[in-house]
Parts: sequence; structure tokens; C-alpha cells
Amino acid sequence: MLLWLLAMGTATAAESRSNTAANAAQTDLISAVAKEEQIDREIAGDMGADAHFDYRDPLHRDTPRGALQGFFHAADAEDFNRAARYLDLRYLPRGMNIQQAPEYAMMLLAIIDRNLWVDLARISDSPEGAVNDGQTAERDSFASLTVAGREVDLLLQRVPGSKSSWVWKVSSATVAQLPELYRTLGYSPLVEWYIRHVPAGRLLMLDLWEWALILSLLGGAFIVVLPLTWLLRAWLLRSRWPLRNELARLSSGALRFLLAVLLYKLALGNTTLPAPTRDIADNGLLLALTSVWMLWSLTGLVQSHWRERLMARGNKQAAALLRPLSNLVRTTVLALATLMWLQHMGFNAGAILAGMGIGGIAVALASKQSIENFIGAVTLYASAPVKVGQRCKMGELEGRVEEIGLRLTRIRTLDRSVLHIPNAKLAEMEIENLSEREKIRFNPAIRLDYATGGEQIQAIVTDIKALLARHPMVEKQPLEVTLGGFGQFGLELKVLAYLATTSVATYHQLAHELHLGIMTIIEHHGSSLVPAAMVMGADEKGSGREWPNPKVVQAE
Repeated sequence: MLLWLLAMGTATAAESRSNTAANAAQTDLISAVAKEEQIDREIAGDMGADAHFDYRDPLHRDTPRGALQGFFHAADAEDFNRAARYLDLRYLPRGMNIQQAPEYAMMLLAIIDRNLWVDLARISDSPEGAVNDGQTAERDSFASLTVAGREVDLLLQRVPGSKSSWVWKVSSATVAQLPELYRTLGYSPLVEWYIRHVPAGRLLMLDLWEWALILSLLGGAFIVVLPLTWLLRAWLLRSRWPLRNELARLSSGALRFLLAVLLYKLALGNTTLPAPTRDIADNGLLLALTSVWMLWSLTGLVQSHWRERLMARGNKQAAALLRPLSNLVRTTVLALATLMWLQHMGFNAGAILAGMGIGGIAVALASKQSIENFIGAVTLYASAPVKVGQRCKMGELEGRVEEIGLRLTRIRTLDRSVLHIPNAKLAEMEIENLSEREKIRFNPAIRLDYATGGEQIQAIVTDIKALLARHPMVEKQPLEVTLGGFGQFGLELKVLAYLATTSVATYHQLAHELHLGIMTIIEHHGSSLVPAAMVMGADEKGSGREWPNPKVVQAE
């Protein structure tokens, strides 16, 4: 509709109508005014519901504020014939005529929408207008623009109305400048194309043509970025970089969306959309989301890179620390991005932080246990009594540490079950780090029958010591085999030796070999092993009798 009227105005100007035709058109417009007065009174009731002044003019042109408010109401309803009645069409310069009045109203609306934000509360609502504003008594300035380095005031002027009354209209001087101002500050051909081809209507505070243009810009940005990121992803997958898979996912995910949003913002900034529309379409939400996504992905990429380097160096403890640190960085980035976006939207970030500080006390009290676990995690990382991948023993619990998180430590037990222990509790427990042993002690409990003689004992001790000394996996020092004492059930031999291994599986295999060798030596010298305790059984006659405990040898 707008371009159709603009085309009409251009064609009319090209035909250079005579002054007689212009006067006839003015007479027609005055007649139309009389016919529309009843409709004006009905519509004026809506816009005057919240007015402070008791308007008498049906179009509320008694005051500067009423005139501007009426113009905006008519323009929002796309009734530009009615909006033209708020313009002072007297004394139009050559090349302009009254038949183009609706076109001039549309030009004025486009100039205001694109470049200004008019606060009606600051416009005078008095029939005399504003005082001491630097203008004459009959004029009020409602906005100013800078065009080609010069200041241009948009003026309202008090002019004679019907029935010897005075009304406020956009001054004839301002109306005379509208075509020139529109060429500089109005809509571009692209916007005019959308206005002409998209059906009229509004959705969520914006015209349909504005939605169509915004979505077209966003879709066009993705169409441009999509093949570029696809080529980048294909190149990365064919490269030999260690993190090529992670980089390929980054290029087809966060990077693609971030580049599309940046291109969309660049295109949006070069359009001639109205200023309120640009504020809505470019409120920073898309940029904030894609930036957080990008930083989130980069944090994971850096974590993967350093984890591989640390694991290659054998520093599993530092590699395990990367995960909670990356989570902390991501949480901080998300919080900062949220505060920056709220600040961009006009909220007071300082007040929000102050409120969070007060609320943080209550949160800290409510999350006392979580804070204790976090401090416990810091203690475990700082003192490092046990590291990820190490085998440890905590009281009756034994297993391998898989992860030390910010709240819990995950341990894989010998039964292959997973045990989660709060860090605060783990930091207070006695932890025996089995993985830090440089060798494992071989200490079997050997008890001989009391029927064994002294010479037999000496021979057994000598042979056992020789057996241990010959074994390549037994440390040469210390190496002792002695008669430890006289136990309740047998003669106790004490063995002090160390196996040169830190592997539990290897230790068990070596202990198996040594145990068999010791049993062979004892049997060879005519002695026998007795259990650590006696158990009661019953013989075939039912008489009470002690039977040996089948557990003969124990090893640590």
C-alpha cells in the first residue's frame, strides 16, 4: 500500500498539475473532512481515554500532545487519509500538492519510526504549547534530526481550525522537508519491496512485513554460512590433527550458529527497519546464546587437548582435575553472559549482584553439606592422599579411584561395583594408598606341629630362606626366616621378605609358587602344618574331638 501511494505521488508530481487542479483537490479534501467528523468522534474516544486535557476537537488537536497522539493512532491503524489531517498542508512548495497528503503522512511515520523515539509524556498537553523552549509561541519542537551535518527540527504549529478554533498540526515547514528527509532517512528499496508484497497485519508488536524481512535475513545468513562450515568440517576430518573430530563438531555446531548470527546482525544493521523493530530484532539474545555455546564448546576442546597431554605424561591427577575446572569455567561464563545480556536489556546488573549476594547467604546455609564436599574435594586435590587410578583401602573398603568430583569421589570396588563417597567424609577417613607401594611384603603365617624337633626346625628354616634367596622376584634385603615363638597350637615361624612388584595379580602368582615350595620343604623334613585355631567336630562314635581348621597358610 505504501509503495502504491508513493508511486501515485511520483506520477502526480511528474504530471505537474496546475494550481486550479490543486485548489479543486483541496476543496474535495475539505468536503471529506465534514463527512468523516462523526467517525472521528467515535475513534477519538479510544485515544482520549487516558488524556489529561479535556479535548474539544474531535481529532484531539487542541494540544501538541493530543495532535501527535492522534497522528500515531491513525498511522498505527494504517488510516493515512486520516493521519494526513494532522499535517498543515498550507503553503506547500512547488512540486508538492495536497493530493499527496497520505503519502506525506507515511513519510513522516517512516522517518520517526526509523530514527526517533518520541516520548509523548514530554510533549506539552497545554493549548498554548510549551514555554521557554526556544520556539515561537505558535510552534513546538517534538523531535530533532541530524541530516548531512545540520540539525533539523520537527515542528508542531498552532493553526486556525474550524468554528474559529485553533488546533495543532505538523507545521507546513516540516511537511515541506518530508520528501528530502525521506530520501535520506526513509525506507530502502528492499524494505519497500517487503511492504508492497507482504500482506498487512501485525504479530507480537511487529508488522508482518517486518517479521518476513527479519526471518529472511536470518535464513539468508544461514544459507551463506552453511556451505562454508561444511567445507571447513570436511577439511578438518581429513586432516591429521589430534583433535580433528572435536574441531569438526565445533565447526558444524557452535561456530556455524555464531557466524550466522554475526552475519545476521551485520545485515540487520544495514537495513532501514524502524528503530523499535531493530531494538526488538537485535536485542542481543541470539548473540548471547551462540557466544555462550561457543565458549562452552571451546572449554570442552581445551579440556580434551590438555587431558590428552597430561595423560601422555602420566599425570592422571591433573587430568582428572580438568573436568571440575572446566565445569567451573562454564558456569562462570554462563553467569557473566546472563548478567551482560540483562545489562544490555536495561536492567541494573549491580543491583542483581547485590541481590544475589544477600540471597547467597541463604543458599550457603541451605547447601552447607555441598560446600563441605567442595572443600573436601579441594583438600583431596591439594594434599593428594590418593589419585585417580590408584588403589586404596579405607577401613573395610578397598577399590580403585575412578574420579574425584566436586561433591563425590567414585571408587570401583574389587567386586566391580561402584561406590560414591562424599568428599567431606572421605577427607576425614584414614586412607591407605596401596598403589604407592614400591614393593609388596611377603609374610606367610607358618605354624609347625609341636612334635617337630630342633634339628628339623633348623633345617626347615635354612631351606625356606634358601628358597626365597634363589627366587628372582624376592628382594635380597631384608630377608629373614626365624622361629618366632611358641603359639597356642604350634611353633610359629616368622618370614620377613619383599616381592619386587607392585601388581596385586603378580604378587598372588608369586605367593602361590612360594607357598607350594614352603609346604614341600616342611613335608620333606617330616613335619606338618597346624591351623591357627582348632575347631570342634564329632567322630563317627559321637565323641567330642578337635578337627583342624582347613585354613593353613595366610599371606598379606
